[in-house]
Amino acid sequence: MPYVATFVTAKSSGQTQMHQQSVALNNLPPPIQYTQSQVQNPVSQFSEVSAVKDKNNMIKNKDDQCVDESTSEKTEVKWPTKRKINKKEQKKRLNARMRRLVCPKSPLMVFSELYKDVPIKLEDRLHNNNFVVFTASIEIDGQVYTGDHVSKTQAKQKACENFLRVMLAKKMNERPEKKDECFEESKIEDESVTSSKPKGPPQEDFPWPHFASLAMHNLIAHWELQPVTKVMPEETVKTPPKVGGMKKFPNKPENYNPVQLLHQMSPGIQFTETTINSNNPSCFEVKCKMDGVTFAGKGSTKKAAKKECAIATIKYFWNFDFHTVEKK
Repeated sequence: MPYVATFVTAKSSGQTQMHQQSVALNNLPPPIQYTQSQVQNPVSQFSEVSAVKDKNNMIKNKDDQCVDESTSEKTEVKWPTKRKINKKEQKKRLNARMRRLVCPKSPLMVFSELYKDVPIKLEDRLHNNNFVVFTASIEIDGQVYTGDHVSKTQAKQKACENFLRVMLAKKMNERPEKKDECFEESKIEDESVTSSKPKGPPQEDFPWPHFASLAMHNLIAHWELQPVTKVMPEETVKTPPKVGGMKKFPNKPENYNPVQLLHQMSPGIQFTETTINSNNPSCFEVKCKMDGVTFAGKGSTKKAAKKECAIATIKYFWNFDFHTVEKK
């Protein structure tokens, strides 16, 4: 009996397996049925698949192009549109530019801009034993240009003006000669050579803007033009307070400097200085005028001469002599 039971169980397990296999076969998809045309032309299936792939690639390429175009549009720089300038505005701009170029400059300023490394020498000499005259000299290309004046700055101005005048005269004489030479050379040159040379605006090394500035400076000086000062209304004008001097002469004037004491007693007094002899030993003279009376003082220096002039003035008006105090 036990053997029969085992056989039955084995048989039953085999039946279950067969049943499971039949169920799996029933669940499979139906087989593909090919038509006669497809059987005759099997390549058409592959062509359809390749066409689908090509369409997908085309779509991808179009998407990429759209992305590139969008990025290019973002990266492009949009420059502002040029605005048309009116003729009046063009003239105003040209006038402003010319004003900057033709700024008035003195001969010394023009010379210092053109020749920075060239020194200007100064020498002084006594004229008729009365005053000192300064002589400024400039040496360029072996030629010396000089200018004389009582002031050092004005002597330099005259020397620079003489040099610039000669420089401009040379340039004015050279211009017609150069035109004739250029006209003759243009006749000799062949057409092939002239055609190969680049054409452009004429070039020149002469500093015309500097001379235009110098001409403007001389014109303003000749016309004696001065900058316009703003006139304030009468209500807002404030008169400076009057500075009064000392009411009484000090009890101990020896404690004061004579020049300082004179300024305190009469504010606004002016001194004029003259050079008697500039060589060794030098001698200077200082004069001042007070209440219609002129006083003078001499000394080896300007300071000493001014002190003597103040001592003489104080002695005349207040009867105090600083020399007697110094001797004590």
